[in-house]
Amino acid sequence: MESQITEKNYPIEWLWVFKSSAPFLFIFSLLLISYMFDPEDPETKQSIMIYIGIIILFPTLTVLKKLTFHYSVESQFLTLRQGVLKKEERHIPYGVIQNVYVKQSIFDRIFKIASFTLENASLGAGAGQQPTKYGFLNKSFGKQKEIEFAGFHGNKVIIPGLKKENAESLKNILLQKIKENPIEDSQSGL
Repeated sequence: MESQITEKNYPIEWLWVFKSSAPFLFIFSLLLISYMFDPEDPETKQSIMIYIGIIILFPTLTVLKKLTFHYSVESQFLTLRQGVLKKEERHIPYGVIQNVYVKQSIFDRIFKIASFTLENASLGAGAGQQPTKYGFLNKSFGKQKEIEFAGFHGNKVIIPGLKKENAESLKNILLQKIKENPIEDSQSGL
């Protein structure tokens, strides 16, 4: 095992920024096609301008989240730092981690990346809050598509865009740390 595991050893791939922006680019291309058939339609022009703003804003936010999110696997706890304007730092003892998993969407499998997620039992971490998600309505299927940012939100930590093997390796390392560092009764607060 490496001496210290951080985002430098297990980086979020830049491909993730493209992947998370792809749905907006797809919708924008559909709007452009619609505009080509009816260039005088004011609603299409307005929609195109809105999506140009979204296409500029969303990847910018995604890149800022990627650049300002840091994590390190330490001997007793997982340390997390994030924030552009509001800097936050969290130390999660391994004993309070309840769930660790790796997931891949169809696009993740195509790009050979995965999302690593862990959930902890700490109420002090804001359990019950919803993770920061940006959803858009996929009108053709009537479903809500959610895009999650890297970082911690409530009692969840999400590290998207890892290489699949890095996500699995990080999962195994944290599972081992959980076994080695069970929470003691005096730490539970009960």
